[in-house]
Amino acid sequence: MRRVYSGIFIVLFIVVQLSSIPFAVYFTYQNPEIGIEELLLKTLPYQVIAYVIATIIYFVLMNRHTNKNRIERGDQTSIGISTVWVIGGVFLAMFAQAIMSFINISLLNQPVESENTSAIMDIIGQAPYMILIVAIFGPIIEEFVFRRAIFGEIYEIMPGPKWVAFFIAATISGLIFGLAHLDFTHMIVYLGMSYTFSFLYVITGRIMVPVLVHMLMNALVITVQMFAPSLEELEGQLQFIRAIIHVVLF
Repeated sequence: MRRVYSGIFIVLFIVVQLSSIPFAVYFTYQNPEIGIEELLLKTLPYQVIAYVIATIIYFVLMNRHTNKNRIERGDQTSIGISTVWVIGGVFLAMFAQAIMSFINISLLNQPVESENTSAIMDIIGQAPYMILIVAIFGPIIEEFVFRRAIFGEIYEIMPGPKWVAFFIAATISGLIFGLAHLDFTHMIVYLGMSYTFSFLYVITGRIMVPVLVHMLMNALVITVQMFAPSLEELEGQLQFIRAIIHVVLF
């Protein structure tokens, strides 16, 4: 029965991703000359609603079934320890992302900026409620699908040492995660996040730990991206002030 629920999680995720298509067809029929950007903004509210509904369904299904996987059948950390893992997990995820980004840029010669992140920030600039998907509902759904359903089921059936099962399951779920984001130039970064979130899931036995870490990570990225222009301007002002001080003192 657990695998049935996992299958439902995956199917529901696909449905959510495609939920805006009927509305896009309708708006295009109403106005054949509508631009891509305008069409996206018109369909976005309906996708937000789809994410909210899907999130509710995920939690209902998780509370209904008791057939846990090998991760959840093991010892679960207490709420207090789990909270510590959430906080530490954010720093761990940031460290993993920094390492993978360095490898991706310096060794693989891939672009610094992720096309996926850039596109999302452009949408947020025009429709701030997109933050609800990126920082709240998106991470919840993605962790239920990629960690609980895909990673958890592969980890369950893999024979041999646990570390081998972990590596294979996390790699497969990470590759699918990257494909789902259509960001092939940053695939290694998605793999790094998959290893990190999967580790947090296994070490705590609680799916909500990687969910919360994922939410905080996305919220942090959004915050940094939104304030990046202000930070660059502030850095320029500080450099100007240092130059003046240098002239005055020396």
